Amino acid sequence: KMVTPEGFIVTTNAYQRFMEHNQLWPKINNLYKKLIDEGKGSAKEYDEAIQTLFNSAELPDDIRKSITKNLNSLFTKQKKKFNIAVRSSAYGEDDERLSFAGQFESILNSPPGEVCAAYKKVLASRFKYNIMIYSKEKFLDAASLPMAVGIQEQISAATAGVIYTIDPSEDCIDCLLISSAYGLGTSVVSGTASADYFKVSRLDPSHIEKRTIGNKNSKFICDEPGGIKNVSVEENVKLKSSLSDEQIIELTESALFLDQYYKRPLDIEWCFDEEGKLVVLQCRPLKMSHKSKIPLKDLKEILAHKKVIMHKQGQVAQRGIAAGKVCHIDEDDDPATFPAGGIAVTKFSSPRLSHIIRRAKAIIAEVGSSTGHMATVAREFGVPLIVNAADAIRILSNGTEITVDAEENIIYEGIVKELLEYETDAEDVFRELKEYKMLRQLLRKISPLILIDPNNADFTANNCQTFHDILRFSHEKAVQELINLNMSSRRFKEIKTKNLKLSIPLNLSVIDLGNGLSDDSSTDEIDSINQIRSIPMHAILEGLTSPGVWSTEPVQFGFGDLMSSMTRYSYSEKPGKYTGQNLAVVSEKYTNLNLRLGYHFNVIDTYISENINDNYIYFRFVGGVTETERRHLRAILLKDILEKMNFVVTVTGDLVIARLKKWDADQTLIILKNIGKLIGFSRQLDTQMQNQESIEKYLNEFFSRN
Repeated sequence: KMVTPEGFIVTTNAYQRFMEHNQLWPKINNLYKKLIDEGKGSAKEYDEAIQTLFNSAELPDDIRKSITKNLNSLFTKQKKKFNIAVRSSAYGEDDERLSFAGQFESILNSPPGEVCAAYKKVLASRFKYNIMIYSKEKFLDAASLPMAVGIQEQISAATAGVIYTIDPSEDCIDCLLISSAYGLGTSVVSGTASADYFKVSRLDPSHIEKRTIGNKNSKFICDEPGGIKNVSVEENVKLKSSLSDEQIIELTESALFLDQYYKRPLDIEWCFDEEGKLVVLQCRPLKMSHKSKIPLKDLKEILAHKKVIMHKQGQVAQRGIAAGKVCHIDEDDDPATFPAGGIAVTKFSSPRLSHIIRRAKAIIAEVGSSTGHMATVAREFGVPLIVNAADAIRILSNGTEITVDAEENIIYEGIVKELLEYETDAEDVFRELKEYKMLRQLLRKISPLILIDPNNADFTANNCQTFHDILRFSHEKAVQELINLNMSSRRFKEIKTKNLKLSIPLNLSVIDLGNGLSDDSSTDEIDSINQIRSIPMHAILEGLTSPGVWSTEPVQFGFGDLMSSMTRYSYSEKPGKYTGQNLAVVSEKYTNLNLRLGYHFNVIDTYISENINDNYIYFRFVGGVTETERRHLRAILLKDILEKMNFVVTVTGDLVIARLKKWDADQTLIILKNIGKLIGFSRQLDTQMQNQESIEKYLNEFFSRN
């Protein structure tokens, strides 16, 4: 989690009102004309006159009261009082042409009672002589550079400095540059003291390529009761590194996240506080003079000699170019273990992987949709995403360095620097448009996905923060209701059903929600699967009635198994849940199938359509006639079989729950047919399960048959 100082903003509107309330514009123009235009004063005299003018100006009462109120709220929230950093933030100061970096004043370690005076001092810096020289025609334009001011908790820094997410001195897109010193970052930012410098790989934050340790004689610290002072550094640490390797890695990973989010090189001010916690203080675009873009024809020639690992496999869900080391990841893995700057390669493009999207340079998924939840999050953060990249896990080995070109859907072996340079140098002409910025603000309430895991206790309606959350929550709850149809089958009591009469004794009643069965209403029986119009139900029955699938031979089991069958259904599920007849609720594209076959219970809930995002299969299995260990062995066997079919599976005792989503209709139908075969194959298999070797035996047997 990115940590920034707590605080609030005094807006540009407050600045405009302050200027008008004190009629400052004509007064500033008069000072400028008298002291600068007419040459009757020096730059120093002009700056002193500006400061006197602002010191004597009054804040409108409502603005002063609002600052005081928000300060008190800040202290209440933090449960303590502290000094304040009053930071300038002029609107447009970091535009494409001028950065104004370091030009406006910021007041550090201001006592709370002096914040309003410090605020006026920051506003006055907008009109100082150096700003006139720097901004020229913008200087006396009332509409230009309106000043917002950040009011933040002052962090007492043990170490502080600046990080450039690309080393500008060598135009090296592979490295970032850290400058660091003891105490506050004032000396580093102003360049008035010796500092430490570290060059770190952007592709591997753990690789520190170069260290230069300076002789740090002095440092700035917070003074009492306010302000800052310069003191001597202890003799025994002057020539020691101001950052540990662990801090360098943490700082690099955080900087890379911000660089990736903003899609541009950044100049970031940071500090580690006295407890060793990293705090990001300020972030602005890094001004760089890139060498001219590689001509496209030259780039094509270079790429022609690079080794291609994957070519046009899958679909591009989010465009972009990235390079790094491959890291295989599963949706259940701890996101904190994913290395910052890695290329995530995964089986499924699950929304639960959204946790790593801030750390990943790119994501490649073997299964997924370009219009699914994960794709939406990837587009929000601008992370290149390729889905349906078959066999990616096998082809892209863990730790391998690759370059992902999600513009052309090509993956190259190794780091293709020329391609990265071409991407870095490409200007996003839309980014500075007001319409673009407004859209980004709007999308913050629409696009982000906060509710990730449906099994988490926080997955509730009250925790929906965006429209994307509302859609996901509604979808998951609707699916849960469908899955549990049989649990409340009383609702179907008055609904007419048809009985399925096939060569296998299913004793199944079918409810047609619409176009799931043939139009023949002259009989209450279904004696052929050709009368089943439901696409998923037909596939399941086709598998279930395949030759040799449904065994009619009697099974043998011991005395312990007999006693187990007489006394319990399952230690994992209450038997009362599964009482009642076998039931299928169907429509043309939907099936909810609840089966009780002897002592085991199956639920299959599935939907198939032309829209890949809507397609899913939910499979639940529990129970058996034998004792605990054999039922558990069968559960493990089912897990292994289902995982080979690309399901995500969990096992608890003899309970198996499996989910598969976002496969195209043809693939999903093939899987459903195999699910039908699996139901028949595993029906009484717990009686045959003896040990771990039994799992391997029947796993091979199932796939050899199919």
